[in-house]
Amino acid sequence: MQAKAGKEHKKEEKQEDFRALAQEYKETLQRLQAEFENSRKRSEKEQGEFTKFANSSLLKEFLPLVDSILEAKKASETGPAKLESFAWKHGGGTEALDKIGAQLMKILERNGVRIIETTGKKFDFNVHECLLTSHEKEKEDGIILEELQKGYMLNGKVLRPAKVRVNKKTE
Repeated sequence: MQAKAGKEHKKEEKQEDFRALAQEYKETLQRLQAEFENSRKRSEKEQGEFTKFANSSLLKEFLPLVDSILEAKKASETGPAKLESFAWKHGGGTEALDKIGAQLMKILERNGVRIIETTGKKFDFNVHECLLTSHEKEKEDGIILEELQKGYMLNGKVLRPAKVRVNKKTE
């Protein structure tokens, strides 16, 4: 009888060991689930912060351009003498606008934006949008005759197609 009681005791010890092991696995699993959930939430928060400030360096580049535009506006509101002074400071009336435009294009180019080439080029539906056609006998069929609105690409992807007038030969 003692042998039977000993076996029962060992069996109960094994069951208790298995229960303890199962409890340990359960607690480990719960801890890992909590860590995973916390990590996911932290990652989402970091991604939100990154997205919120991702364009800050680009926007900082636009600040001198904004300053130039605001300076020109203020000069025009102050009167002809101040506007003349602003224009003189920036090389003349249209030259001042040219400088502001060049300043803007430099910012865009540094950030991967480029102008789509048009006039004299072969029409490409991937980057050009034909708004008008004309018939000029001396020009090749499908050649862009005029740019109606500039188009832009960002790192090889079209931001806005160039709007153009294309030569269409009639047979």
